[in-house]
Amino acid sequence: MTSSAPATAPRVPGSSPDRAPGRSPSRFLLPLGLGIVLIVVLEAAFGSVGFATHGRGLVLLLSTVAYAAAAAVFLTRAGLAPRWSMGLLTTMAVAVLVMHAADPEGPVIGLFVIAAFTPLRPPQQVGTVILVACTALYNVEQLLIASETVLLTLATDAGAAFFYLLGTSLRREREQRERVDQLVIELEASREAERAAVAEVERSRMAREVHDVLAHTLSGLSLQLEAARLLAGESGTDPRLQEAVGRAHRLAKSGLVESRRAVAALRGDALPGADQVHDLVNEHRLATGGVVTVTETGTAVDLPPDAGLTLYRAVQEALSNVRKHAPDADVSLVLAWGSQDVTLTVTDDGGSRAGTSATAGAVAPAGTVASADHGYGLAGMAERAALAGGEVTAAPFGSGFRVSLRLPFSEAADERR
Repeated sequence: MTSSAPATAPRVPGSSPDRAPGRSPSRFLLPLGLGIVLIVVLEAAFGSVGFATHGRGLVLLLSTVAYAAAAAVFLTRAGLAPRWSMGLLTTMAVAVLVMHAADPEGPVIGLFVIAAFTPLRPPQQVGTVILVACTALYNVEQLLIASETVLLTLATDAGAAFFYLLGTSLRREREQRERVDQLVIELEASREAERAAVAEVERSRMAREVHDVLAHTLSGLSLQLEAARLLAGESGTDPRLQEAVGRAHRLAKSGLVESRRAVAALRGDALPGADQVHDLVNEHRLATGGVVTVTETGTAVDLPPDAGLTLYRAVQEALSNVRKHAPDADVSLVLAWGSQDVTLTVTDDGGSRAGTSATAGAVAPAGTVASADHGYGLAGMAERAALAGGEVTAAPFGSGFRVSLRLPFSEAADERR
């Protein structure tokens, strides 16, 4: 089976150098707005009227505090409901008018702050009406109270319009950036779906190849062995030969079942797991006639598909090694379920070939590839376990050999990918 190329991790919008948050104009809106509000407060405090505890100074103080408080909340609380945003905007507008009435020579920049930030909060239509009404009343105060010229009044209107257009431009830039970010997310999802589709096509192709080559071959072999077994029985051949042919026939049938499972796995069907370990034990008993003792402790849990397949393949490989190197050995299989992991231990006693089983199946420590020809299956088991977040140890034990697999239930496997 060929492994597909690792998928490229999706980029988080705004995390790449060309889309760094520090380059967005919206990043500077909050400190800039708060800075301008501070300037308004300072100019009101040190203007021609100034703050006081009575008269116009008191009116100026109270209106300035109301303006600054409403502006601070309006600028810093981005998740406000529209009615609250419009309420704060109205408070700022009334406060600006009262400030200007108390100090006709005071700063006009407070009105410009309202104009700049009105387009940034919905509903924009309501905010625009509030701004227009505030600007018109401000013009009336300029003409009647401050006795300013029409030209200065028009300049105020032009300034308010300029800051309103600036705020509108910033809002559109923010919306455009959000649309681009959404398009990037959709593009990554589309690429991921495309990669999944390509992988699915490749798995289907490989499933067809395995089915056509391996499964068909094993089917033919199984039929031939069955015919050979019947012929041996009719011709009165040595019973040992009949038994050997019978075992070969059962192994061929078992291989056919495994090949069908492999095809099903390639096609995305359910993978074999811990609940099918007993099937492997029964197949081993039929193939060798040996004794297999199965001990299971703890409470079994439903493993993720990859982890369950890892456990299944570990039992399969361990029993296969016993059949290769010590076919008459007795086997002990222990499956211990803990609170956070499951441990599988398969031990054989070496059988009549005690002393050779261990060396024939020996491998290097888990995570390395054995140099012996017979060690690659165990090395592959170790690699599969590592991908699932577990570990494998395999070493001689007494006159036989022991294979142990520890597989955690945690998300360690996902973190390693």
